Amino acid sequence: MVSKITSDYNLDDHVDLQDFWCTDELALPTFASLPALDLRNCAQVSRSFNRIAVQSILDQHKIWNAQQSVALQLADNPNDLDGLSALLLSVHVKSLASVTFNLERLTSLQSALKSFHRMQRLVDRMASLDIVCVDWPSDAYQEQPISDKMLATVCKCVEEFLDTIISKGCTTLEFDGFNVFASKYRLKKTPAITAAEIPRAPAAERLSIWESAKGYLPSRHARAALDVLSPLSEEGNYSRDSKSSRFSISAPWISLTPSSKLSQDTKLDAFCAYSTGVFRPPFSQWTFALLKASAVTFMKLSFKNIPDNGVESKLILDRLAEAVPGVTTIHLYRARPGLMKDVVPWLGRFQQLRVVQIDSACFSAGNKIDDLELQALRSLPHIRQILSSSSFLCAYLASCRSADGGSLPKSLKAVIMKHEWTSSTGSAVSAFIKDVERLYKGIVEAYLEPGAQYLILHIQLSFDSFAVRAKALGRIWNRFDSGIPHPASDAKVSLETPPCFRPTNSRPRLYLQLILTATADEIQEGVLDKEIIAFCRIFPTLRQIVFCPTGTLGPKFPLRKERLDKLKSVCPGLRIASLYF
Repeated sequence: MVSKITSDYNLDDHVDLQDFWCTDELALPTFASLPALDLRNCAQVSRSFNRIAVQSILDQHKIWNAQQSVALQLADNPNDLDGLSALLLSVHVKSLASVTFNLERLTSLQSALKSFHRMQRLVDRMASLDIVCVDWPSDAYQEQPISDKMLATVCKCVEEFLDTIISKGCTTLEFDGFNVFASKYRLKKTPAITAAEIPRAPAAERLSIWESAKGYLPSRHARAALDVLSPLSEEGNYSRDSKSSRFSISAPWISLTPSSKLSQDTKLDAFCAYSTGVFRPPFSQWTFALLKASAVTFMKLSFKNIPDNGVESKLILDRLAEAVPGVTTIHLYRARPGLMKDVVPWLGRFQQLRVVQIDSACFSAGNKIDDLELQALRSLPHIRQILSSSSFLCAYLASCRSADGGSLPKSLKAVIMKHEWTSSTGSAVSAFIKDVERLYKGIVEAYLEPGAQYLILHIQLSFDSFAVRAKALGRIWNRFDSGIPHPASDAKVSLETPPCFRPTNSRPRLYLQLILTATADEIQEGVLDKEIIAFCRIFPTLRQIVFCPTGTLGPKFPLRKERLDKLKSVCPGLRIASLYF
């Protein structure tokens, strides 16, 4: 039947599904059972056949609404029908609100090259793009030998793909991986970069490494008779490793070149990098050119794999500070050991910062909070929110008290304590409450002015398993309510000290945010009432509660009145309850 249909009709003819099946629901299982070649042929029969054939492929990859959100796990075998293949077949999908390209299954650079060509074809067909994520882990072939020709071909292909993304109006760009060529480039030991390591002047008086490098190249130009590299050229700071003799000519320079139309096309306002690969050659010149050309206000960064070379890591930080001086929100996701002592002062260079989020993963071994220069954050003139662990926030408050004036910045409106709830034992709950009390006390002591009444203490809770942790916490409350003594192992939570936080002052106001994997309907219908109340009881003076998904925030909805009234039974002062799903 498939061969007859595809031979008798083409995509311009009207062949409706009702001619063969009554509904899409009946057609989908039939299409899903077809071999890949037949499915491709069916997609070319008519627009209605195209729609159902494409959706039958997308259903296999759990993609329900491609134009709204699509995560594409690219197949290593080009003959496999992955989600990207389905969208390339579609004549209906004309725009993508959120698309993720995941290349982790690719086992060779040649496969990656073919995939980037296919990705380029897809984005080129779209009328618009909004959020684009590209995850290119290359561990499987990172150490494979790469010829100059292949390197140049891949760079050109990736460059065209990224330029097309920007030309389609992308507003949020996320990168992960991009380390495939990390070992092929190395930082030069120029006099400017070498001198930048020598602490001959106070830190505030020394030029950044990037500023020194920019100054070095023009001076070299004055001494040389021939053409000299631009200070903005990666070739001025890096060289390609060559496997040839030490006396031979160095390897030719190959990298992505920013488009001359970048500043005209870009609408980018949010940039996320979960790897520093895009800040090193051959990608860095394109990346920094894009950032300089864009009005980026939000950045989410992970410095976990930033080079151990202190000079190069500082060079990357310097270039970021120069490229996006107007950024207003920075979220630090992770950092390699020992780096935060450079990152915290670096944050002070962004004078327009309003929101700073530093995840607890940044303070792993080798990143001690006590060693950080927190005065840089205190001096930010427009800071409104600081989000981090209780330990970091307490250290920040202490630095504010020790500074001249001994008070928090007047612009600060919210201190947000981020906590991952992984245990509901009595001792774990008690430790959490003590962290909240210590933070609350630090705010009260640091805020000596009447303006403290406007400050919010915001507790953000995420969970490894919300249902399990809530059930265990509920058992603690049940034992307390019934008057049954607690086990010796939970002696820290006694009947005389219920597991709740009761502030001594009415200010600052207390807000609670729960990050859940549940759906909005489950929350609104009361499916999780018992679990949510177990956590609300910890904060009887709560003023506001917010429910959020683990992923991207959706539109804001008020919690139904019956649900709010139930929460008020344990939090009488609760005024606002909202969902962002």
